[in-house]
Amino acid sequence: TNIDGPLSRFDTMQKDNPPLRPAAVKALVVIQAIFAFVGMMSAYGMLASPSGEGMGLEHLRDDLPVDDFTLVGLFFLAFYGILPAVAAYGLWTRKRWSWTEPINKWTGQHWSWTATAALGIVLILWIIAEVYFLGILDGIGGALQAGMSILGVLLLAMVMLPSVKSATKPQD
Repeated sequence: TNIDGPLSRFDTMQKDNPPLRPAAVKALVVIQAIFAFVGMMSAYGMLASPSGEGMGLEHLRDDLPVDDFTLVGLFFLAFYGILPAVAAYGLWTRKRWSWTEPINKWTGQHWSWTATAALGIVLILWIIAEVYFLGILDGIGGALQAGMSILGVLLLAMVMLPSVKSATKPQD
């Protein structure tokens, strides 16, 4: 098994041709890259202004189960910034490392597939927790709650597409 080098159906390309990737995989990469950018910007806003004032969120602080937005910002950085960026990188490059092999074996899919599915689940669970603690928000906040819920379901649906599952099947 070639762990560190390129391996997959993506690598079945001829000279001067780009790797073959299903449209759904390309869409997942783009969605997660955009999500990573937005997640990192949101995390920055919360960590730079833990009171929430910098992002106009101070009115929500009393309903939080924590004192300020520091932990929320760290959560956003990890799960909405870094996770989708790493998953998008993995979907695009199909890079494998020895530490990702247990994940590949556990799911029967490339680790980036598992990370993408996990992101969908995290999005849905986050919105459930947010609605529990804060209720359905008014205005743009409510629209973001609905949008993130739809995005979570969309990510889960897309990773289950036969073209995505086939393209992210580890090659030994």
